[in-house]
Amino acid sequence: MDATLSIHDSRMAEEDLQELTSALLRSINQETDLTAKLPEERGGAGTKGDPVTVGSLLLAALSSGTVVAMFQVLKSYIERKPTLKIELQAADGRTLKIEAEHLSKTQMEQTIQTARQFCGV
Repeated sequence: MDATLSIHDSRMAEEDLQELTSALLRSINQETDLTAKLPEERGGAGTKGDPVTVGSLLLAALSSGTVVAMFQVLKSYIERKPTLKIELQAADGRTLKIEAEHLSKTQMEQTIQTARQFCGV
């Protein structure tokens, strides 16, 4: 399954959020079997790009194992920035929204199970 992963934090500047997104991209690609990439910008040369893509990653090959691995990576980002809001959108338009604030270990395990069901794995 392919999906779009978006992170949001109303307390972060757009540039900081995009920096965090780039770091998350590297982490996902290095620590999981997923293929993550930034969406192509729609703006021309010298423009900031489409604001909808800020904080977004395109994910390919989500499976049972990669969902668990992805959430292990996300967990480290959530621990550092517990105000993150995460949205996973499937190619068919379904969405899974996660608010990370005060997410306990048990809740993280439940979230991983929900994400696996969401991904159909």
